[in-house]
Amino acid sequence: MRKRQSCSPLTTSTVCFDSQDRLQSVSGDFCSLTSATADHAERRDVLSEYLSQFETVADEHPADDPDRIDQLIQRWADPACPNFSATRADGKAQLLTSKTEPNGGTVFLSIGESDRQERHRLATYVLENHPLPIWANETATGRLLYSNSAASWIYGDPDQSLEDQKIADFLSGPEASINLLDELRQSGTIDDYDIQMKNDVGEEVWVRACGALAEFDGTEIVIGSVQNITDGKKVEEENRAALGVLRDAIESLTEGFALYDNDHKLVIFNQSYKDMNGLVADILEPGLPYEMMLRQMVRRGGYADAIGREDEWVAERLENAVLYAKGDEVNHSNGKSYQVSIHPTKFGGFVVTRTDITERKQAEAQERDQDLLVRTVLDASSSIVIMARTGDGEILYRSPAAHEMFGNTKSAREHYVNPEDRADFVTQMLSDGQIDDYRLDVNARGRIIPAALSARFAEYRGEEVIVTSVIDLTQHVKAQAMIRQVLESCPVPLQMTKAKTGETLFRSPETVELFGECNDAKTYYVDPSERNSYLEEMRENGFVRNRKAKYLNAAGEQFWGSASAKIINFDGDEIVVSSTRDLTEEIAIQDELVNQRELLFQNEKMSALGELLAGVAHELNNPLSIVVGHSLMLQEEVDDPNLLKRIEKIGNAAERSAKIVKTFLAMARQKPAKMESLDIGSVVATAIDVAGYGHQSDGLKIVSDVSDNLPHVQADADQITQVIINLVINSAHAIKKAQTGDRIEVKAFADKHNETLEITVSDNGPGIPENIKARIFEPFFTTKEVGDGTGIGLAFCHRIIHSHGGQIRLSSKQSEGSTFCISLPISAETLDELESEATTDQRSGSKKILVVDDERDVGELVAEVLIREGFDVDVVHSGSQALNCLAAASYDVVLSDLNMPDVDGRGLYETVGRDFPSMSNRLGFITGDTMGEASQRLLQESQRPFLEKPVSPREVRDLVYGILEDVKDAG
Repeated sequence: MRKRQSCSPLTTSTVCFDSQDRLQSVSGDFCSLTSATADHAERRDVLSEYLSQFETVADEHPADDPDRIDQLIQRWADPACPNFSATRADGKAQLLTSKTEPNGGTVFLSIGESDRQERHRLATYVLENHPLPIWANETATGRLLYSNSAASWIYGDPDQSLEDQKIADFLSGPEASINLLDELRQSGTIDDYDIQMKNDVGEEVWVRACGALAEFDGTEIVIGSVQNITDGKKVEEENRAALGVLRDAIESLTEGFALYDNDHKLVIFNQSYKDMNGLVADILEPGLPYEMMLRQMVRRGGYADAIGREDEWVAERLENAVLYAKGDEVNHSNGKSYQVSIHPTKFGGFVVTRTDITERKQAEAQERDQDLLVRTVLDASSSIVIMARTGDGEILYRSPAAHEMFGNTKSAREHYVNPEDRADFVTQMLSDGQIDDYRLDVNARGRIIPAALSARFAEYRGEEVIVTSVIDLTQHVKAQAMIRQVLESCPVPLQMTKAKTGETLFRSPETVELFGECNDAKTYYVDPSERNSYLEEMRENGFVRNRKAKYLNAAGEQFWGSASAKIINFDGDEIVVSSTRDLTEEIAIQDELVNQRELLFQNEKMSALGELLAGVAHELNNPLSIVVGHSLMLQEEVDDPNLLKRIEKIGNAAERSAKIVKTFLAMARQKPAKMESLDIGSVVATAIDVAGYGHQSDGLKIVSDVSDNLPHVQADADQITQVIINLVINSAHAIKKAQTGDRIEVKAFADKHNETLEITVSDNGPGIPENIKARIFEPFFTTKEVGDGTGIGLAFCHRIIHSHGGQIRLSSKQSEGSTFCISLPISAETLDELESEATTDQRSGSKKILVVDDERDVGELVAEVLIREGFDVDVVHSGSQALNCLAAASYDVVLSDLNMPDVDGRGLYETVGRDFPSMSNRLGFITGDTMGEASQRLLQESQRPFLEKPVSPREVRDLVYGILEDVKDAG
């Protein structure tokens, strides 16, 4: 029985958990729960919070009883338990229920009771006003539980009690009831089940039933509906009787009758024909050639006038076989005489009829009797039967039922609405020799009605006629129209197509909107072979459910869809009844959720990385500043070449460490790179020189291949150098660990369109396994042993290249080893590489500098750099001391740390702005804590120049001269 969709949706709230009780989705009232928005929400927390909102749950007051709430949650989670209600303080009630998902998860539902009651009222109204009889009865006792008003012609007045009525009382007997129940138990449902019943006055009627087993309050019941087909059954029986009479009439003919095909072989004959050819009765079988039958009759002396001229006689008959149709007499040797007629058929064969004219009068009388018998039988039948000439359509006979339908018409042509309808009807009959269930509209006494025609060619008194039976389909068409209206009103894409050809037999408006006006389901698919797989699965299982495939919509655009379908047999064809759902929005939502989760995951990792690097950098910045600064100053003071070389090594190592710390900080806070016009050739050479140190003895070759005259790019030289170093060192470690490979090559070239500069780092080492390629750029992901790697190298490279507007990727074309490809945008204009050095003219012993830093060594280093530059420098180690100095003297520049005890950098900045406003534009900062939230906020608000520790003497001098230049320009 088909379920009808509710006219209006229920107010339903849902919350879904997976098999591990992890929250998957919420809707309706559950969206407002605090616990439903928390990370890793637990099922008990969400459901407990929801139940605590109600005054009563299952007629109890469990709000202050956690144990009772746990019991109610267990009951709610069991789909086998009856539904129960929960009532709020305002009296509004919700029905609580649940269902288990195929993946093991559970969906908890809360349904508004008022909507459910409205739905129940609507269902009751529909049942009571349904035009077909509907009832329900217990399977165990047969007792009727319900019948609607349309069933009154079976069960009587529906308002009377059904207590004493049983379904078996209305069937043709107990056996019919048992058979019906057995059929239901085997298949679960029945459709088009013909059975005899008694109506409310005890008359036996034929009905066509459909039904299904169900369970109601723990009792197994049958829900059924019937349609009265008594009249149709009578028509069927009468038609069968009429056709049987016609077949019997042929067999009962006194004439001998035989049909030969276009090869002149016997097809069919009656007993009279066999009796009339008794001498060859032993060989008279279908397939016997006509010539062989004649020759055997002649040889056995069957024909008196053929004796002595057997061959000649047979030749004459064969020569004129098809033309021999006038009814010549043939004399048999036994004294019998027959009138033989041969009539050619439309298909090249012929029909032989034999009439015993020895007793012509008796034969003619017998023929009249047979004709009268057929007419009497047909006149007594309720079947609509008409016999008319094939050529002009003149009616030779009509049954009383035919007269009642069509009136006293002269020609069968008058029964057709259009003249060409009969021409088409006869033409189709000629192709098959007969026709069954031919559907068309006919003219019945001026009314146009649908009908089904079945017809045969026959011969009547030497004329070819058409014998036609007609069935009035008016009621059937009305029922079909109602079904079609229901299907077309269904708000889902439904359609019926031929499985073999894909021809569309029916499609709902929703289907037309989705796929357009297309009559071939094969064109729906992006991949035509997908439909073959779809049909194979359906034929194997009988159905498909939610099968995903790519389709083409009405605009020719591709989309993912989900199809559910079933194969049925209709008019001898395999028909696919299907519904297709557009998954575009659902997939987009799923992809967006995946992207959001991935973005959140990456942000959390980078946040953790930033906190770690900030702590490490803060501890390293101050000592590195001292090492870098003093090594650079020693280089300026020492003349001994050997000592100078050692100092230079110390300085290089310290500067490299400082650059790494700064790069880590830039990566963690996504700080924009310091962009300048850059020659990639020099960067590659520096990177290979640094990365190759220590690998010369390993037998590892690190080579470069840099194209000539490469265009410059806008980039941070230190950061790009560090990226190449990281990639080379990673390759070297992989080769050394796997003992596979001996070569690393760094290439640089412009792409063919001269839009990007390409850098590749390739090796012939072990390569990267397929299962980890997707994760190599994740922060903290590493395949090295604990203590050998941090998992931030490739994440760092990825961050740096993307901050330059470029891309870094792992090549997928590498057959062995690995290749990392970097693309950097080429500068839009050629930058002048003019570097102006600070001249000694800027130096002035008259300039006074105040240095503030709680790290004494750092403060003294900065002071020493500036003193050597010719400045007059005071050094203090706290913010309060600095304010005292400002109150007592005037300074041209103040350089201050940010994180200091007592008065910190912000306190100093705000006090200077308030008490010494003329010094506001002379203030600069030197700090090792640019990652701190307070430090970042101060630097952003003040917009004062600053240096990030560790610092070099050149950077300190440039900072001071920059401030002095700004003061000069402002003045």
